[in-house]
Amino acid sequence: MTVLVGHMPGTDPDAAISLGTRLARVIGGPLVVCTVSPPGHDDAPEATPEIEGVDVEVEHIADRSVPGGLARAAHARQADLVVLGDGPPRPGSVGARLARAADVPVALAGHVALADGPVTRVTCAFGPGRRARGVLATAADLARRADAALRVASFAPQRGPTVPPEAGLHAERVVVEQWREQMIGAQREALQGLGIAGAETVAVADDTVEEAVRSLEWGEGDLLVAGASPAGAATRLLIGDPGAAVLEASPVPIVLSPGATAL
Repeated sequence: MTVLVGHMPGTDPDAAISLGTRLARVIGGPLVVCTVSPPGHDDAPEATPEIEGVDVEVEHIADRSVPGGLARAAHARQADLVVLGDGPPRPGSVGARLARAADVPVALAGHVALADGPVTRVTCAFGPGRRARGVLATAADLARRADAALRVASFAPQRGPTVPPEAGLHAERVVVEQWREQMIGAQREALQGLGIAGAETVAVADDTVEEAVRSLEWGEGDLLVAGASPAGAATRLLIGDPGAAVLEASPVPIVLSPGATAL
């Protein structure tokens, strides 16, 4: 059980190492800090950080592609998780490209101020899609390993193109309530299919998807797990069209799951 932290030369690795440390303690394995640089660049390996309770190694990979080098290192190390200091996976970002190339979950620390404490809750961003159950399985397994609470959440904008303005606010509220009931039902069915009991289920609609995400209560020990398709566009997510907005609005670190297997 290995956590691989990707460090790009010239960047501050503290956020990625901090999140990687928390996840290594959850998974119960060593932490490998991997630096990727182009062939011919004799970059000296970073000093091995000393982290209490976690075995740490440092590795240097020569590769023309940072995502490609990290994906190769993750495969060679049989890593269970790759961690980056990246923010939300925008098109062309290292995090987005790695999420498409890797066959293991990719965690993004972003610019969130990380706490040193344990992971206390894992939220699965849930939506329609044939891989949704695999993403939920990843979130549930991470919550189990961390002895953390599991929350399944769906997000949507309050006002959508399906409700004509002349229909009035009452019709809009009816549509939202129907969506909420359908999503809660789908969440519970997926949980039951995986044999998971005791998870919190929520479906939140607000003026925008971003406001729906922010309206939930989040804590310092939270993680958000979402799905990413390795075969599709780098930012194609399995939580519906508003998926990118969910990730942009996330106030906690993100774990992108390919949806195929749990950790």
